[in-house]
Amino acid sequence: MFGETEFIQRSIAVISILAALQDLRWRKIYNLFNLGAALLGLGVSFYFNGISGLFSSSLGLLAALGLMGWMFALGFIGGGDVKFLMALGCWGGWKYSVEVAILSILVGGVFSVLILISKKRFIPFLRNLYSFLLSIFIRELEILPLSVDHSLTMPFGVPIAISAIWVIFYHPIKFGLGFHWL
Repeated sequence: MFGETEFIQRSIAVISILAALQDLRWRKIYNLFNLGAALLGLGVSFYFNGISGLFSSSLGLLAALGLMGWMFALGFIGGGDVKFLMALGCWGGWKYSVEVAILSILVGGVFSVLILISKKRFIPFLRNLYSFLLSIFIRELEILPLSVDHSLTMPFGVPIAISAIWVIFYHPIKFGLGFHWL
C-alpha cells in the first residue's frame, strides 16, 4: 500500500503517458480524457485535503490556463495541450503547474530544434527569426508577421507529459516550488 504522495505521483505518471500516447497517435488529446483527469484530480485533492486541497487544485487549473492559454490563442499549441496541463494542475496545484509549464516549454524547444535540424530547416528558421527581430527593433522597417509552418509542428502533449513526470520524480527546476501536499 502507498500513501497520498505516491498515489498522486503514479496517477500523474499514468495520465501523462496516456495523454502522450493519444497525442502521438491522433495528434490531439481528447476533451473527455482531459475533463475526466481534471475532475478526478479535483476529487482526489478534496478527498485528501478538504476545501484547501480543492482550492489548491483549482489554482493549479487556473495557473495552467494563464501560463499556456496565450500560446493557444497565438496558434502555437492546441487546446488539448492547454487542457492537459490544466488537468495536471488539478493534481499538483499551482506551483506544480508553473514548474511543468516552464519545463515543457524548454523540452518542447529542444524537440523543436532537433526537428528543424533533422529536416534541414534550422538555418532558414534562424534567418527568419533574425529578420523578424530586426523588423521589431528598427522603426523604419515594417514589422514582419511570424508564421507557423504546420508541416513542422509536433505533438506538444509529449513535452508536457515528459515534463510532468520529470517534475514529480526528479524536481529539475528548483524555484522553491513544490506540491501542495508536501
